[in-house]
Amino acid sequence: MRLFRLLLCLLIIVLGSPSLLTIKAQDQLPRLEPASCWMELPEGVVEGENITCGYLIVPEDRSNPSGSTIQLAYAVLSASTESSKSDPVIYLAGGPGGNAVGTIADWVEAPYLQDRDFILLDQRGTGYSLPSLNCPESEQEEENATQTCHDRLISEGINLQAYNSVENAADVADLRLALGYEEWNLFGISYGTRLALTVMRDHPDGVRSVVIDSVYPPEISSWEEYGVNTADVFHRLFEACANDQECSSDYPDLEGQFYSLVQQLNESPASYTGTNSDSGESEEKTLSGDELIERIIQVLYSSESIPYLPRVINEVANGNYAALDELESGAMVEPGDRQAPDEDVSDSEGMNLSVECQEEVAFLDEQAALANVPADPPLLHDNSVKAIGETFSDCQIWNVQAADQIETQPVESDIPTLVVAGEFDPITPAKWAQSAASHLPNSFYFLFPGGGHGVIDLNDCSKGVMQAFLDDPTQEPETSCIADIGGVQWALPQ
Repeated sequence: MRLFRLLLCLLIIVLGSPSLLTIKAQDQLPRLEPASCWMELPEGVVEGENITCGYLIVPEDRSNPSGSTIQLAYAVLSASTESSKSDPVIYLAGGPGGNAVGTIADWVEAPYLQDRDFILLDQRGTGYSLPSLNCPESEQEEENATQTCHDRLISEGINLQAYNSVENAADVADLRLALGYEEWNLFGISYGTRLALTVMRDHPDGVRSVVIDSVYPPEISSWEEYGVNTADVFHRLFEACANDQECSSDYPDLEGQFYSLVQQLNESPASYTGTNSDSGESEEKTLSGDELIERIIQVLYSSESIPYLPRVINEVANGNYAALDELESGAMVEPGDRQAPDEDVSDSEGMNLSVECQEEVAFLDEQAALANVPADPPLLHDNSVKAIGETFSDCQIWNVQAADQIETQPVESDIPTLVVAGEFDPITPAKWAQSAASHLPNSFYFLFPGGGHGVIDLNDCSKGVMQAFLDDPTQEPETSCIADIGGVQWALPQ
């Protein structure tokens, strides 16, 4: 009995020790750790007053809970109205590999966020989260960049297999509980839609509603469709101009002009004085036909830039190659439109490869993907073949195993969901959004004319649709304004 009492006293002393209690708290997973905000804050956003930042600490691999932990950067922007609602919105960025926290300035004025807290989470391996799977080797276009980045990350002890949608979705669910929200609304764009769908499948508790914009659902075969989708978006662009009286009058053969230009630049790349996309300073550049195709595809992401494409293609054909730089930098876009976050954190190539290689490419056939590329137009055919080959080659280097077969199956859920797509989206076509919606019985699907990739902020109409849905996700929002958008308002010659 004396020995028992002695052991009991020792136990009380140990458990009562502040240092040991601290160690116990630090070992608890998941947990929050406050941190100073990493990004530049926009005007009116003050740390400690209406925004807080921190890290969510979780296992890198939940199948090995005693293994390494990772730090996920998050920010909570408080609602700007006193009568705020208790269900916040969490933004899930695209990519895979996109940064969320660094885009805070893009969202502070969004009308549908004024009465709700807004949460930004840098997914594992991205943005300000640690460790980062960013590949500066790729950004600097080093030779054998993918292999070099892969080997470096492996040498740092990073488990590349653990960076996937299942773990990502578990992180999102853990963050809700750690922040103490009873329920919230998911808002995903591009890959963020696949992540949202995965949360709906694996962690539906606490999800009040979902908004998925430019949808990338698991049931599609992305790279086996790549060639067809690329040819289709270029065809729709040229057809839209040809069907517009003013655009076709000013650019009577835009399609023929474009492909002649691509061929000419492939045969003899142009040298010109352009603008560095990072520094904004002048630099000497070259432009090949294949590079022109890739840059036009990137411009098609931006709904604000699409109306300028016929004019810019015409100017480039007439020797003004810098016009493309100006369009890409936003010089032809209305002031106040979004700017990319710091290039160092804006895109994690390693996270992109970890997700894409184990959840998409692992289930696809490279020869089928190549065979599906339309023969015409030949220049687009060759460009798509090159892109497909590079992707499959990079995945061989990245050397991650295929995900569970469930990552090829559609997500079925009765959670109210708003599903939106853009007419000219070059990477997640509207048919993918329609496929996702067909498995969500409580969903509402809308196509926005003239939209590119990411359309919920396209105009007052799209913003209003999201606001109405968040106010009551069980009712179809009023969308008569979509019919009033009409076709693209082409920016014709000055």
